Amino acid sequence: MRKHHAIAAILGLALALSGCGTDNNGDTQEKRGADKTASTPAEDALPVNESGWETIEVVNNRAIIAKLKQTIKDTPERDKKIEEYKESKDFQDGVFGKPTDELAESLAMQAVEGSIARETSEKVYGGYKGLEDAAVIFFENSNQNGERMGYWIGVKKADDRLKRLIEEMQSKVDAGEIKAKYIHIFYSPFTTSENYTLTNKVAQALQRVKRQPGTPSRGYFDASVDTQTGEINIGHNFLSDEQKEQLRKLFPDRNMVFEQQGRMIPKEGESDTFYPKKKFTEQPSKEGAYVMDLQEDSLLAVEAQGRIYNKASGEEQFGATQFKFPKASEKLKIGQRVIVEPNGPIMESYPGKGGALYITVLPEYKPAGAKLSESQVVSKAITEAKKTSGNELLIIRELSYEPSNKRWTVIFIQGFQGQELKVELAD
Repeated sequence: MRKHHAIAAILGLALALSGCGTDNNGDTQEKRGADKTASTPAEDALPVNESGWETIEVVNNRAIIAKLKQTIKDTPERDKKIEEYKESKDFQDGVFGKPTDELAESLAMQAVEGSIARETSEKVYGGYKGLEDAAVIFFENSNQNGERMGYWIGVKKADDRLKRLIEEMQSKVDAGEIKAKYIHIFYSPFTTSENYTLTNKVAQALQRVKRQPGTPSRGYFDASVDTQTGEINIGHNFLSDEQKEQLRKLFPDRNMVFEQQGRMIPKEGESDTFYPKKKFTEQPSKEGAYVMDLQEDSLLAVEAQGRIYNKASGEEQFGATQFKFPKASEKLKIGQRVIVEPNGPIMESYPGKGGALYITVLPEYKPAGAKLSESQVVSKAITEAKKTSGNELLIIRELSYEPSNKRWTVIFIQGFQGQELKVELAD
């Protein structure tokens, strides 16, 4: 599903795709999870056309109201662009997908027809805002199932501006700059601006539902409207069947699809924290993330296993996230390794910021004969390290136990400085 907030950038070309979306944190979201449920749309033999112009043909189940004519055969500049794509290293390396003639044609279509059509449309309709108020625009890149790829312009009301757009676009075809077959002008019952407004109304309705008695306050949602279909898409982890029906009744003119994202939020009395059956293990592990800081309702989790981001130097990167989590200090301990199931999006900062829905505590490493366990060692080591590092973010690069002298060694990386800090503790 496409959203207005999504942006397609192919070889430097950034053009708005379909759909607009928001969530209860004000963040845009991509769809996740499964278990979709939808209201049933009405099925018509032919697509509706209330533009004021006649339907010329139906393509991709859309009413085409205007077409350009291919008046010349040769398009040398455009052909040159296709060859440039084919010869580029990214294309040959498969960065954009399997390198085929069809892919090269699709990339050229976006860069040539898309760029010219977008620029011309904004010129005719009075800029980007004017175009948003009058139409929807998007790419389709697939030729599968008989669909036609191209740049699609969906106009709600056919008027003199549309006539000017067709005239200017036809002149581009006549000059050999673009191919007529990739420009599709059709009737759209809604505009981009109307979809933005609808998205905000849906988000406000969802906020009201969240405030209903008995609804978990931590419930997450995102809302978007699909540009191509006008369908309302709602991702969530808390809505009941009754609440879904309430929302459908508020917006009866649009099809509504619900998508559960991850597990449903725990109900009152249900646990959101899970502990291992066996508290300790004699095998060291890098699974999960260390709890490096705890507040009353939040925790800082830093990945126990780094990821190599510079193969030449072997430098590692460790994910770190500050999670909001109710009664975190009562349920967890510093030094534990945990697996966190996020509640919605994670802000792309460092550390990241987000909410935790469920937390699974992993078994602690405690070697045979050792008195201290992993969490105890980490907690003591953090206290010692902070005498040197202050408030610097601490990352555990290595944790080991030497049974011969009963000593623990913890090697930290001071996050923003990248310097190592070694702490040794007697067992």
